Amino acid sequence: MHSQCSWPISGDLSLQTKRDGRDFIIPLAPPIFVTPDNCVDISAFIRSGENACSVVQQSDMSDYMFILHAHHSTPVQLSYLASYRKRHEEWVKITRAFCTSEPTESLWKRSQSRS
Repeated sequence: MHSQCSWPISGDLSLQTKRDGRDFIIPLAPPIFVTPDNCVDISAFIRSGENACSVVQQSDMSDYMFILHAHHSTPVQLSYLASYRKRHEEWVKITRAFCTSEPTESLWKRSQSRS
């Protein structure tokens, strides 16, 4: 069963969690960052062992259901990740082209020794 996620737009729903000892508040009404499936990926906040988060609602959200669903990446998510990695690798190649080291000997000395 697959259903598109929809989000409230009132600004009254958030997810509170911690990562590396720091508190984070992730807006959910509407969320700022969503996956291609319009879901919120919180995997960056999940660590091996015990994890804790709180869903905080500040108004009536009875028209919505919040589901925490652990799953393998979907084909759409994998496609997005592959596209992101490709763009990143291309960017790394471009930046490396600008980071080549200068010759240690003078170009003038090299040109004189070749004559």
